[in-house]
Amino acid sequence: MLRKEDFEPNMKTEDKIPGAQTENPAQSQRFGDFIVKYMQNVQDTMELFPGASFRAINEIFGVLYVPLESMGEIEVTGTSYNSIPKCYTYMDMEAAGESGINRLHDHPYLKLRGKGTAVAVIDSGIDYQNEVFRNAGGSRIAYLWDQSIEEEEQNQSGRELEAENGDADNLPGDDIADTEVPYGKLFRKKDIDRALASEEPFAIVPSRDTNGHGTALAGIAAGNMVPGENFTGAAPEATLIIIKVKPAKQYLRNFYLYPPEAEAFQENDVMMAIAFAISQAKKLKMPLSICLGIGSSQGAHLGTNALSQYVDYVANFSQVSVSVAAGNEGNTRNHSAGFFSQGREQIVTELRVAEGEQGFTMEFWGEPPEIYELSIQSPTGEILEVSSSIGFRTQELSFVFVETKVYVNYILIERQTGYSLVYIRFFHPASGIWKIFTQARNQQNVQFHIWLPVEGLISQDTYFLEPSPYTTVTAPGDARNSITATAYQHRDGSIYIAAGRGYTPDGMITPHLAAPGVNVKVPLVRGGFGTRSGTSISAAQTAGIAALLFEWAIIRDNQPFFTGSSVKYYLQRGARREENMQYPNPEWGYGRLRRSRALSRGEVRPGALRRREAFWRRLGVGPHGGDARSVQIRPR
Repeated sequence: MLRKEDFEPNMKTEDKIPGAQTENPAQSQRFGDFIVKYMQNVQDTMELFPGASFRAINEIFGVLYVPLESMGEIEVTGTSYNSIPKCYTYMDMEAAGESGINRLHDHPYLKLRGKGTAVAVIDSGIDYQNEVFRNAGGSRIAYLWDQSIEEEEQNQSGRELEAENGDADNLPGDDIADTEVPYGKLFRKKDIDRALASEEPFAIVPSRDTNGHGTALAGIAAGNMVPGENFTGAAPEATLIIIKVKPAKQYLRNFYLYPPEAEAFQENDVMMAIAFAISQAKKLKMPLSICLGIGSSQGAHLGTNALSQYVDYVANFSQVSVSVAAGNEGNTRNHSAGFFSQGREQIVTELRVAEGEQGFTMEFWGEPPEIYELSIQSPTGEILEVSSSIGFRTQELSFVFVETKVYVNYILIERQTGYSLVYIRFFHPASGIWKIFTQARNQQNVQFHIWLPVEGLISQDTYFLEPSPYTTVTAPGDARNSITATAYQHRDGSIYIAAGRGYTPDGMITPHLAAPGVNVKVPLVRGGFGTRSGTSISAAQTAGIAALLFEWAIIRDNQPFFTGSSVKYYLQRGARREENMQYPNPEWGYGRLRRSRALSRGEVRPGALRRREAFWRRLGVGPHGGDARSVQIRPR
């Protein structure tokens, strides 16, 4: 039986345990991954699977690596639904045109630029050579962990550099033992500086951002001021911690039936990245703002996915906040909902399947305590019933007049939520209109939701004919303690048409606020600037602002126990709200992220002093939390 102390929250190299393999199972395609909690009997489970090994994420979560040859076929009903890693993808859409974004400039009287804080971007990596991440002292990146690099020797280049330069310019906690990572390759600031000075930088630091998404988010959150381009990140003096998340394993992509070109990342790898960022920020003795510009429509959208639970956990830490994208599923037609009122016996959900669609998954989540009976009709009119009483076995529905096979797992009571889960996988589905007939056995006043994968993981021409744009905020935007940001168009103040909308099925408020996210200027890989749109852009801006609040609260010693929840509540209170609109609401949350007009002035006239102090009091500063006099205001 593993003990709690056996779980290493600081990401140190794991001790060898019986059955562990010499190859790294986290990167090996021969191993399947399962997310577990430490109170589970991991040791007994490992004994059932020869060659299995375990690695902790933190003191609560860990990953069990099981050889594929010994684990058999994945069945949602054969194990805990939550233990199978969900897959996440980017929450942005490339856009063209001029930006004109309302950038977050410095407040002259506060001079908040993120100094003394850390911003972690967990995404596709970073173009570390880009000018927006460099200053006179070299790179602004303290740590770059590339999970995708397969190499036994960790950070050899960094060790060589240390041998050459001794301990000069070491970051706090920069000893080798403290900075090892469980897989991939870690590069430190000294490695990156050495690469920047070299004629062949990728020979020293071979990490590349091939997508550009991570570079864009890092630039928005904490890029340098580039006056000639009218560009600045929200926290241009913050220290960067970058994690490039490795691609999802092939066995998991096959299980979820993703297209070959789709970019997807495993839940457990993102959790590992968060644990690493927290550990390194602690060594740097800096408050940490984490940016997650990825999302998934998998799960009940109740904050019960492992990643959502983990975000909730870390956001309650002092000096840690997590900014999350709300997702871009508002207009994708990938969500349908139904409500049973008394006397309503059946609801029909119509699904259009695209020509050439190879396969996809679909999740049905029904509110308790109702028992749901489902039938599926093919485009030829053939109807097959889904059994609610088969138990843990996978049901195979074979249609006579089409070659489609449908595999169904019916979980009457999913243990994390209490909801009914019907997990459906379509193999080579016939094109045309499919119908799902849903009946409520007891005719309770209950609702159900059906989600398809997010855009990018399914054909755009496969969608519900009567979709609902609501309850489309992606995980981990459903976490209760995250700062979930939706996007709006800064030019006309309208909500971004693709933005995910709330609330959660149990009525929890999400998104929390809106930030500019349409045609925003971003740094590009290999230099220059372009534009991107999406809620991940909004999340990056929010993450940068969180770093500024940490600077004010912690670095300047106004509120030393500032948490991620504190950041969220400050931003919610300061959000702009229209007079003719009720708040919070499913589109805007608590309103638009903004700077107070007073805060945008460098000097304050005597008549504005009381208004300025009142503004800070409304945000919780002064008598309600901190000393308003610590804000340096100089009247003329």
